[in-house]
Amino acid sequence: MTRKPQKRTLVTRSKILASAADLAAEHDRGLEGLTAEAISEHAGVAKGTIFAHFGDMDGLLSYLLLDRLRELRAGADADDTPLAELSADPVATLLDRMMSLIEVITESQTMLRVFMDNIGVTKGHCAPEFVENLDALDGKLQNFLAYWQTAAEITPALRKDRDPAEMVDGLIAFMIHGAILFRSHQVDDLGKIRQRLTRHVEAFLLSPAPRTD
Repeated sequence: MTRKPQKRTLVTRSKILASAADLAAEHDRGLEGLTAEAISEHAGVAKGTIFAHFGDMDGLLSYLLLDRLRELRAGADADDTPLAELSADPVATLLDRMMSLIEVITESQTMLRVFMDNIGVTKGHCAPEFVENLDALDGKLQNFLAYWQTAAEITPALRKDRDPAEMVDGLIAFMIHGAILFRSHQVDDLGKIRQRLTRHVEAFLLSPAPRTD
């Protein structure tokens, strides 16, 4: 049987996370400027206590970043608009969802790195909920594509020669590419990232128009 964490343990973890969040807010470099030494001093705990609770700094950071993914997931879960209404412009709807995730994972270099380290599998000491929330967001995209693929009244039509899960894998690759371009300052405008994604999505997902000749 798995033992529940003792109250003292939970209090210590909360104190460490609160100190890390406070320091990130105060520091010019945000998450990139966090150190175990600074956190231990601020929280009044030994540095080894931090690693005992979170394994390593990435483990600690994943718990800080988890709140942003939870907010994104909560927004998706709260959207109870019928799919039929969402799909009035399916390409724009899909791009809105993709850009929402890109905006979150490009908030910092750290967020993008932790995201990429943990796509599809928990690496090291990453918070399990981090990957769980990513999987839930992928599921939302897959459900939308599955509906679009089978709804004959929706235009433009989605291609039918690929499974929605496979198409989501392609969309994730497009999002990661866009996030890297933005975070590496090769493209400094998220609006331009959306334009690139629009072309990728249309080429990858849409059924070709029937020939008239």
